[in-house]
Amino acid sequence: MNNWGQITERNSKIILVSGATGTQGGAVARELVKRGYSVRGLTRNPNSEASQALQMLGVQMVQGDFDDPASLDRALEGTYGTFSVQQYRGVGIDGEIRQGKAFADAAKRAKIKHFIYTSVAKAPLRTGVPQFESKLVIENYIQSLEIPYTIVRPASFMSTVEVWRADAEAGEFSGPQAPEFERVFVAPSDIGRFVAEAFDDPSNWIGRILSIASDRTTYKNIADAMSRVMDRPVVYKQLPWEEFTATASPIAIAATTWYRDNVDPVDVTELRREFPWLLTFEEYLIEAGWEK
Repeated sequence: MNNWGQITERNSKIILVSGATGTQGGAVARELVKRGYSVRGLTRNPNSEASQALQMLGVQMVQGDFDDPASLDRALEGTYGTFSVQQYRGVGIDGEIRQGKAFADAAKRAKIKHFIYTSVAKAPLRTGVPQFESKLVIENYIQSLEIPYTIVRPASFMSTVEVWRADAEAGEFSGPQAPEFERVFVAPSDIGRFVAEAFDDPSNWIGRILSIASDRTTYKNIADAMSRVMDRPVVYKQLPWEEFTATASPIAIAATTWYRDNVDPVDVTELRREFPWLLTFEEYLIEAGWEK
């Protein structure tokens, strides 16, 4: 198929993106629009500033709520596929599971051709961390419905460093992990690219479950990347564990405790062979506007 034929085919496919104003959904919506798909963004408030920004890019924002089945049915009408993302914040772990199942049920009712769910790289590991385990429950439910699915399992987001931007600009940021401790991260824009690749090539992606990441690095290397991008010295300092736990939430402590001894089970080297466009952490910082 030539490029024009591919663009025409994509434009004929309507993709409903849940969480379109969030980190993952926003990245997916922007990448799909860039590739020529007709994109609907699911939101509780189509008039919000974030919704209006997506509308300016060509995304049709539609009102919907995971706890309102009728609104999901309306949003899914006429769609080819959908991207599903939920979060526990605001609704709790049980609420996240309930909403993930409800959206999958709605997709089955709509007879969509490709359902893509974003989980978490830790999902199959039985970590005991509630916000990781909940994704596996939703994964299993999706597979039980016998709908055409793809599941991507992202590693930790590179964008989590945004909470440290002001500190980094001042020359030092800190966290509970050791400077040389290796972590696996994914750039949000790479999540968008993975999902778009799946919609582009359903014959090779339907039924596939893939853990995804962009780079494997240490906090010291992240500080060095910040130094190069911002053209100023930046160092990473390890916080005493007691100092971190004194102010962190129980859910944050549970996740960080797991990360003290474990790494997301993603082979970045192998992924890069198949997907050479993956961003390094330094490339993410440039993309995210850290250059001065």
